Amino acid sequence: MKILMVLTSHDQLGETGRKTGFWLEEFAAPYFVSRDAGVELTLASPKGGQPPIDPKSGEPGN
Repeated sequence: MKILMVLTSHDQLGETGRKTGFWLEEFAAPYFVSRDAGVELTLASPKGGQPPIDPKSGEPGN
């Protein structure tokens, strides 16, 4: 089985200037479960390159 995971390219919340990106846990949990099950994963972003990580995704309680 093959899965294509598409992560955001947006690093700013609209016109607010606030930083955003993909939430690390929302990516990591299904990624590792799928990988451990032997699924072939391909990662992509609409603009290509490294997708931005939401700055709050690594802080507990946010």
